[in-house]
Amino acid sequence: MAATTTRKLANEQLQPLQSAHAATLHTEPLLAGVGGTFQTLDAMARAVRGEISPDFSGYQDSYNAAAAGAIVGGSMDAPVALLRYVRDQISYIDHPFNMQVVQDCRRTLEIGSGDCVSKSVCLSTLLAACGIFSRFVAQATDGENYDHVYVQARLGGQWVSFDPTADGVNGRPLGDAGWSQRLPEGGIETPYSIFFSTWGKTL
Repeated sequence: MAATTTRKLANEQLQPLQSAHAATLHTEPLLAGVGGTFQTLDAMARAVRGEISPDFSGYQDSYNAAAAGAIVGGSMDAPVALLRYVRDQISYIDHPFNMQVVQDCRRTLEIGSGDCVSKSVCLSTLLAACGIFSRFVAQATDGENYDHVYVQARLGGQWVSFDPTADGVNGRPLGDAGWSQRLPEGGIETPYSIFFSTWGKTL
């Protein structure tokens, strides 16, 4: 009941933030195979950091910071509140065939939908706006072709899995903090850092 109230309150508070934000498209050819996966992961990380010109919003953007604050509200567990909002309030859509679309957090919040890439960017951006570091984890269920990405947040010195696509809709599993898709035998996953610490270690 409390979670439902928090999500409803967040929706009401986010309404005044919405505006006709002009969407600038940045396109580039997608590399084949694994190269395209790492090209996408790099674009995702840059989107979280706000480094895609001219107007991709990042974790320091005032809109995203205000959105994170509205979503968290008085919750005692900010990471879980953010996960549940992106999981439940941002509709999941499949990405177009042979194409990767990377939306920044603001566009995803305004549009209200995104694939695993854009939902992961949105969640990582909101977490960072609250001072919580995260990373992406790309999964290849067949051991070769990467077909999914989710987020791990750095909490209490450990990486905790947050999959914002696990919404329990249309046959998808329902997963909360700590849950990630179980890989079949031979499947692999690869972490990808978004931020670097001042000591040169990846976070």
